[in-house]
Amino acid sequence: MNNYFKTYDKKDCNGCGMCALICPKGAITMMEDSEGFFYPVIDKKKCIHCNLCEKRCPNNPSKPNTNQKTYISYCKDDNVKANSASGGMFYPIAKYVIEKKGIVFGVCYDDNLVAHHEYVTNLEDLKKFQGSKYVRSDLRDSYVKVEKFLKQDKYVLFTGTPCQCQGLRAFIKKEYDKLITCEIICHANPSPKVFYLYKKNLEIKKNKRVKNIAFRSKENGWHNQTPIIEYEDYTKEKENSYFNAFVNEMLNRPSCYDCRFCSSKRYSDFSIGDLWGIDKIDSSIKDDDTGISLLNVNTEKGFEIFEKIKDELFIKETNTEEVFSYNHHCNVQPHKNRDDFFKGISDGTINESNIIKYMNKYVKSPLYKKAINKCKRIAKKIINK
Repeated sequence: MNNYFKTYDKKDCNGCGMCALICPKGAITMMEDSEGFFYPVIDKKKCIHCNLCEKRCPNNPSKPNTNQKTYISYCKDDNVKANSASGGMFYPIAKYVIEKKGIVFGVCYDDNLVAHHEYVTNLEDLKKFQGSKYVRSDLRDSYVKVEKFLKQDKYVLFTGTPCQCQGLRAFIKKEYDKLITCEIICHANPSPKVFYLYKKNLEIKKNKRVKNIAFRSKENGWHNQTPIIEYEDYTKEKENSYFNAFVNEMLNRPSCYDCRFCSSKRYSDFSIGDLWGIDKIDSSIKDDDTGISLLNVNTEKGFEIFEKIKDELFIKETNTEEVFSYNHHCNVQPHKNRDDFFKGISDGTINESNIIKYMNKYVKSPLYKKAINKCKRIAKKIINK
């Protein structure tokens, strides 16, 4: 497969930053481009041409695991499920590690709503990792910290996108019995710059600070896909311009359109995500709109842990290929207006004062499509009566 250090094509880099961490001369720096994504830049004066960055680039993964099993699942603890994006599968895995006096890495927001990787050591702090954050997270020095904890003989659970998990494995290189990787079945990684401008636009419009953005709040049920914006004065509003642009493939990193990890075959110990299409996959499972997870157990280590936590779960084995046919399993095409949108971001035409207007403009459905969708909704209501 193509390698970024040969092609310098942005679709060949997922931005994990592993190359910068392993460079023996510190010749590589991750630099932000005009779209808000980070890419490695080599200082030719420091480079000794060892090609370590090219050889160990994790964006060309080896063969996936072949003994995986797929389950329809959810956590039996209603409180855990209520605070999770889908069926709450992350929590029991993380709880297992915490009870082993281990460390759990996940994604949370800082005080300025910047999504980043962080680690916790207790059950209470796991809450900050629950819920979806539809933006590329800043890994910071997580890989270095994971390796440090492993060398201290601690259990470590690392949760992230498939490419971030692969980046960690490539960085550490050595097999550790106490390292557990759990990948999110990822749709794509939107631009942190776009997310920042979106948040600022909300604050300008409302003249108050955004405290939180709950992309997958269950206040109106699991199937409801309208994010809830929470302000510092505790008021809330539903607002879906960013989410619409995301699901319409307009905000993604270029490598997300050519993802090397997007298939039903997985690489980490666990893969978790929403399980859509349950009515078609298994009509015996009641969808009560509180969340159902797709759980893939992919490795021998994963199965050993699964056996120890399965009593906390509802589980039913299912067909892997059928489940993934209704869930994210193949690459998507960029929205036709993606380039124009990011050109506006790059030259400043689209900024914190108007980005919501442009997102809505560029993903606006033609009238004929709206009419078709309305007819479908009406027909569905008639059939269900």
